[in-house]
Amino acid sequence: MKLNGIGAMALTMALAACGGGSDNTPVACGTGVAAHTLAGTASAVHDGDTLTLTHSTGTEQVRLQGIDAPELAQDWGSESRAALQGLALHQTVTIAYDQRDRYGRLLGHVYGSACEHLNLRLLREGQAWYYRAYACDLPASLRTAFDQAEQATRQQRRGLWQQTQPVAPWVFRNGEDPTVPVCTD
Repeated sequence: MKLNGIGAMALTMALAACGGGSDNTPVACGTGVAAHTLAGTASAVHDGDTLTLTHSTGTEQVRLQGIDAPELAQDWGSESRAALQGLALHQTVTIAYDQRDRYGRLLGHVYGSACEHLNLRLLREGQAWYYRAYACDLPASLRTAFDQAEQATRQQRRGLWQQTQPVAPWVFRNGEDPTVPVCTD
C-alpha cells in the first residue's frame, strides 16, 4: 500500500501519538506529545472539554488541551458533552500532559483505548473549536492537525457548524475574541 499526502501525514501522526517507534516497539499513548502520562478511567464528563479521571492513586480533573467546547448553557453545549461522554465515559483513557491550568486541572491530550486522540476527534466531529489563543502550548504538528480538522469540519458543516452563526465559547464567556499568538517553533 502506498501512502502520500494527507494519508501519510495522518498515519505518521497516529503512530507518533501512540508512540509507535521506527522499530515498531509499542510504548504508551501520547509519547512525544507531552512529558507525562496518566492512565485510568474517565469516571465523569462535565462538559464537552472537561472530564474526571479516576486512576490508581486518586482522581484528577482534566481539561482537554487545544480545544474549547460550547458551554452547557450555550447552543450545542449538551451535544458536545454527549459526544465526549460517548467517547470516554467509563472507558480506559490515557492523558498526556505537561501542565495544569489556573483552576488546577491537568491540561491534557486524551487518548482512547486504541490510542485515538479524542481532542482531535472532537474537532473532526464538530463538537469543539480549536482554541487558537493557546496554540503555542501545543506541538507544531498538533497545531496543524487541529487547524486542518476544524477547517474541514466547518466546510462540511458537521456538528456545531450546522448552526447558522455558531458563537465561540470564549466569546460566549467573555464577549470578545482573544489575541491569537504567533508561535516561534
